[in-house]
Amino acid sequence: MPGYIVRDNAVLRRARRTLSAFAIGAGVLVAGAVTIVAQEPPVRIAVVDIDYIAVQSPAGQVLAGEIAALQDQYNVELSRRQTEVEDIQARVVAADTTNVVLLRALQREYQDALTSFQRFQQDIQGQAQAFQAQGLQQVREEIGPALEAIMLEEGYDLILNNGNPGVVMNSDRVDITQLVLTRLQAGGDGG
Repeated sequence: MPGYIVRDNAVLRRARRTLSAFAIGAGVLVAGAVTIVAQEPPVRIAVVDIDYIAVQSPAGQVLAGEIAALQDQYNVELSRRQTEVEDIQARVVAADTTNVVLLRALQREYQDALTSFQRFQQDIQGQAQAFQAQGLQQVREEIGPALEAIMLEEGYDLILNNGNPGVVMNSDRVDITQLVLTRLQAGGDGG
């Protein structure tokens, strides 16, 4: 064997120190990378049924009472108008069929009363739905501060609505809107 084996040479000692320093540095870099990854907690997601909360909340209970009172008021008026239509119908049935002019006038009165009743019924149904939708929106807005506080306290990044699927709240951490716009503006498709 040729005599290239050098033991305890200064060059060899320097090479060992360099390799040791490199190994230690690499270990620190790897540990640092692990530490950086470990500092970023996973995304926390919560699910809530906003509609159920809206109905069960104190404000929702008040709204339910107001809707019930409104419905009672409408039912009284509907009942009055229905009785009016039935009375006219009874007069049409009991009318003298030989008096054509009177019969036509009663039929016209009945038709007008029936049309008025149906329009009123449609109108109050639309008004009741609008009142309920407006009230539920107000209740949902009242829920917002409680959800925001829970989101911050519990560290949630995203809150989804279980009853009517969709995002209720999210942190900037999970919002990729700007990233998508940047890619689209750059002409990229993400790949």
